[in-house]
Amino acid sequence: MQSPCHYVALFGDPNPPQKDAVESGIYHPHPSTAPFRTNPGDVLLLYCAASYHGHEMDCPGIGIVLACDSLAITYRSIPFETAIPKHKMDSAFTADDSTKFRYVRFNTFWLFEIAQESFARTVNGQRLHWPK
Repeated sequence: MQSPCHYVALFGDPNPPQKDAVESGIYHPHPSTAPFRTNPGDVLLLYCAASYHGHEMDCPGIGIVLACDSLAITYRSIPFETAIPKHKMDSAFTADDSTKFRYVRFNTFWLFEIAQESFARTVNGQRLHWPK
């Protein structure tokens, strides 16, 4: 069995037509990031850009990929008890992943892969809020 891959799924303002809310369980990345290389079992850090009201520049949870096609990624949303602020993500990411993460201000609904090390350091000490 292959180890899961880790991604940052960037969410911008969910109000424009056909855009997704972070807790919706469906994600339509920008077409420029297609084809989506995610597979069931991969893990998404669900990061909200400054334009996402209520979660500005933080990561409110993770998503476990359930399915993927050429248009969307379906995932199980699991929130953190406390969202991770952008500055913590900046300091936790490897140099390569930090470079990618700097470009979030130019593209909303962007999907990019990160190293397992970046993911582990970002979520270290975070508690998940498991649905009942």
